[in-house]
Amino acid sequence: MKNKLSLAVLLCAIAASAPVFAATYTSLTLPTLNTDIRTYTDGGVYDPLFTGPVTPHVLGSTPFDLQLSASGNDAFIGGSGGGAITIPVNVYGVDNVDTLINSGWGTAGVTTGSITFNGSVSSYTVDLVEGSNVRDHYYGNYVNTTSAPYVMEAVWGVNSPGNAHLDMQNFILPSIFSTQMLDSITFDSFGLGNPDGTPFIVGATAVSGVATTPLPASGLLMLSALALTGVAALRRR
Repeated sequence: MKNKLSLAVLLCAIAASAPVFAATYTSLTLPTLNTDIRTYTDGGVYDPLFTGPVTPHVLGSTPFDLQLSASGNDAFIGGSGGGAITIPVNVYGVDNVDTLINSGWGTAGVTTGSITFNGSVSSYTVDLVEGSNVRDHYYGNYVNTTSAPYVMEAVWGVNSPGNAHLDMQNFILPSIFSTQMLDSITFDSFGLGNPDGTPFIVGATAVSGVATTPLPASGLLMLSALALTGVAALRRR
């Protein structure tokens, strides 16, 4: 009887003291802003998103710091000759990166850019393909839908014709990134232009600690409850 009671108490103590790892979100700063999406077709719907040099927003559980430069720019776009920016990260153990990427114009199936995650040991590149993981920011005559399951369409605004919108991509990194430093992210817009599409980026957030979560808080609570139930049952016996 004493041994059984001691085991139940031990389980309860373990459940109460076990660490709970929470995901850590790091909102990233775009080093270059060269376009104002508020001037795009129906871009006035973006006005409330940019109220100062840095405007924090939370989408679900992901925070984004939307930026507005002194010259009025709020995004980076590649232009007719293409162009890339490298966004500093310097975070260890990044599991996934959330981005806000859309395009001007777009032809279905055309690769109009890429995003590369530069780790201290390895790198990982994903193409930006019109109609797959990126689309025109406005419902018009171009690509207006995405098919990739990790894209959340119209995170701010109405996802219907006649409206501008921004989409969020949730890029899940290979497991090797959980054991290395994510040094930077390179966003490359190939600048193919109308009508193929030119992607632009508005924000990015690195998420770390997801892969190391041993047990969610709800699981720990359940384990504690079971242990306490066992103690109570042993006492009654």
